Amino acid sequence: MSTTYPLILFGTAHLSSVLVIAAVGIGLPLIARRTLSSTEQYRVGLLIATLLVGQEGFHMWLLANHYDRLLSSLLPLHLCGLSVLLTAWVLAARSYPAYEIVYFWAWGGTLQALLTPDLDRGFPDPAFIAFFIGHGLVIVGVLYATLVYRFRPTFISIFKSLAALLIAVAVIAPINLWLGTNYLFLSSKPEQASLMDFLGPWPWYILSLAGLALVSSLVYYLPFLIGDLVSGRSRAKRATPPSSTG
Repeated sequence: MSTTYPLILFGTAHLSSVLVIAAVGIGLPLIARRTLSSTEQYRVGLLIATLLVGQEGFHMWLLANHYDRLLSSLLPLHLCGLSVLLTAWVLAARSYPAYEIVYFWAWGGTLQALLTPDLDRGFPDPAFIAFFIGHGLVIVGVLYATLVYRFRPTFISIFKSLAALLIAVAVIAPINLWLGTNYLFLSSKPEQASLMDFLGPWPWYILSLAGLALVSSLVYYLPFLIGDLVSGRSRAKRATPPSSTG
């Protein structure tokens, strides 16, 4: 299929897609939290999980059948593909251990993919729509688990997430050698402009990405740390008896 609609990075279609994802990601969980029973909230989470898995399968079929992509290059072994499966599991099984991992993968990987998509087709090309629906659902799902299931990461979750990423690298690197693929971008950088362009040549950018993963995880944990500090001070003030005079 020819590239009829080229992607314009940070163009109207790109930014509009990101804004729609942000609106749904914040609005849907807040509405569900305030208006639905716990059973209904879970049903919505299950629906999001179903959509995640369904769109991943459809996206693979679309690229293989209409864009002449080899099936071996379409397995869900990129960070975003793994995040799709983990997010679906979080929502369907209400799995907190999976949430601890995918929370940081979603913000550090999927959000970056939305901002600098490895995509050469723009709206309304089906590949563009499938890409943003799939990646957007990960963000929506993680926000839903955070705001509705009331999951939250801990400081230790950062290291669990990084350990899971290292395990994924150890498993996927030999798969890349076997299939001649570039999952997790371990073999080369994305063809489209991305943050990796500033991280040095191969293989040094992989080490830079590891350091960046740690720093970004600390940043994405910061809102919870600040919330803990603020609530801790509030509890301390309430627990302190008023001083007596005279």
